[in-house]
Amino acid sequence: MSASLQFQNLRIEGSSRAGDASWFRIHPPGLAFDVGRGSLALAGANEIFLTHGHLDHALGLPFVLSLKEKQGVESTRVFCPAGIEEGLRRLILAAESLEQASYHYDLVGLESGDQVSVGRDLSVEAFATDHVVPSLGYHLVRDRRRLKEPFWDRPASELAELRGNGVEVEYVTQELWVTYCGDTGTGVFELEPRLFDSTVLLLECTFFGEASRSKGQQFKHLHLSDLADRAHHFRNQDLVLHHASWRYEAAEIRSAVEQELMGLAPRVHCLMD
Repeated sequence: MSASLQFQNLRIEGSSRAGDASWFRIHPPGLAFDVGRGSLALAGANEIFLTHGHLDHALGLPFVLSLKEKQGVESTRVFCPAGIEEGLRRLILAAESLEQASYHYDLVGLESGDQVSVGRDLSVEAFATDHVVPSLGYHLVRDRRRLKEPFWDRPASELAELRGNGVEVEYVTQELWVTYCGDTGTGVFELEPRLFDSTVLLLECTFFGEASRSKGQQFKHLHLSDLADRAHHFRNQDLVLHHASWRYEAAEIRSAVEQELMGLAPRVHCLMD
C-alpha cells in the first residue's frame, strides 16, 4: 500500500512506517529515495538513492533490480553512502546467485557534498545525516532560469535573436526542491541547516508522546517534540512527516501534530501508510 501527495507540478508517492518499509518515488524525474522491502511502483525508477543500509530501507534493492531485469531495462543507477557500498554489492550478488541471473546496474558510493545529474536542470546532492549506521540524506536540486534585469521588457522575438547571437540573457539559480533525510537524529539540523529552506521537506518523525520522548535520542530517530522545538526554523512550503512507529494510529498522529506544531501544522502532511 502506498500514498500519493501532489504539490503543484511535483508528485510524491511512497510508503513509510518504522521497522517495516520506507520508499519514495519523486515525479519528476521519477527517481527513488530508498526501496523499502521492494515495491512494483519502483520498477520504473532509473535512479535509486539509498540513505542507509537498514533493511526496512534497503532490503528491496535486489527485488527491484530483478523486476527491472525482467522488463529488459538496460541499466539502473544505484547510489548509496560509500560506507555501505560493498555490503550492498554482496547482497545483490547473493540474490543473483539465488536467481541464477545477472542484473544490470551501476552501484556508486557517495560522500556528503557529491552531486549527481538526474535530468535536464535537475540534480541530487548528498548531505550528512545523524544515524547509528553510515547514512546520507539527499536534496533534489532544480536549476531555475531567470531573465536578467536589462532584458525584462524585451519582446520574445528580440530575446530569441539575442540568444542566437550568443548573448546570455538569463542566469541560473539553484533551488532545493525536495529534501529527504532518511532516518536521522537531531544532529541533522546542525549538519545540514539548508534543509529548512527546501520547498518540500520529507522528514522522519518516529516517536510521539511524552512516554517515548527519550527513544529518539537513543535510536537516532526524531520525536515530534524535536520538531516543535524548532518550529520557527521551518521555512519550507510543505513538510511531509513519515516513518512513524506502528504503535501510533493516523488520527493520533494528526492530533499530536495539530496540538504541538500549531502554526506550522497547516503546512504539515502525514504520510504514514
